[in-house]
Amino acid sequence: MLKFSKYESQKIGFTLIFTLFGLTLPSSFLWVIAVINVLTIGVIHGANDLYIVSIVKKYSIKSQFYYLFFIYVFFVFIMVLALLHVPQLALLLFVLVSSFHFGEQQWHKNTFVNVPRLHLFYTAYGMFLFSLLFYTHEEQTLIIVKEISGLQINPNTILYLSVASFLATIFLTLFNLGQLKSQLLFQFFALIALILLFTQTSLLWSFSVYFVLWHSIPSLKEQANVLYPNDLKPVRKYIKLALPYWVLSLIGFAILLYFFNDNTASLLALFFGFLAAITIPHVGIIFWMHQKN
Repeated sequence: MLKFSKYESQKIGFTLIFTLFGLTLPSSFLWVIAVINVLTIGVIHGANDLYIVSIVKKYSIKSQFYYLFFIYVFFVFIMVLALLHVPQLALLLFVLVSSFHFGEQQWHKNTFVNVPRLHLFYTAYGMFLFSLLFYTHEEQTLIIVKEISGLQINPNTILYLSVASFLATIFLTLFNLGQLKSQLLFQFFALIALILLFTQTSLLWSFSVYFVLWHSIPSLKEQANVLYPNDLKPVRKYIKLALPYWVLSLIGFAILLYFFNDNTASLLALFFGFLAAITIPHVGIIFWMHQKN
């Protein structure tokens, strides 16, 4: 008998339902819903990074918080400049860091989060999911990469990346079996559901479902519990606290569209470029939170 928690079963069930939506609903409707979900839940889940630092470090002076805010915005600005001037390097950094971040969020448990060798496993698994998503939407992925970075990738590169990351995931799973074995059954069925999602629906819809359902919502709940460990409704407080910074993020995205939507890059490429710009500092803070918490 399969022993999944109610929350785990819900994630797999909703993934299958959203896959069905991706097969039956009009593509224009799915495009709008996907963008809305990423720009709301997806962006909000990273909007309270500075408060997490201030809570864990026990900062109470506003000047210290403003100093952190300046540093955070500075890193986002550096990432934007990197995407403009060294896009190949910035894109590679984004994929590597995001691979670790996604793998960590999906697999980590507080009881063994500080085991260093698991960091390689998180990266390999996240890279496998990324490469699987890219491979199942190869043509559109190659177009987006070229629009963001100007790099023309050989289609076989994605296939090689998929195979290499899959083999690395298998090896590192066996190497870390003692820490991972309690999750293997659930993660196996989760992977089957995600493969169905990726192979049967569009790139944007696949990414939005994974990013929101499998990454943003679990991360948001985890962060809310860090900020409000004794509150009965921590998620509600988290969202209320995040709203001003969420609005600032959307304003930043609007500015990006205004200055760079010059018909040299598609809206989808700018959309992923925006996510890349705000990802690096967020990943660093969540990793630090896991180490400290």
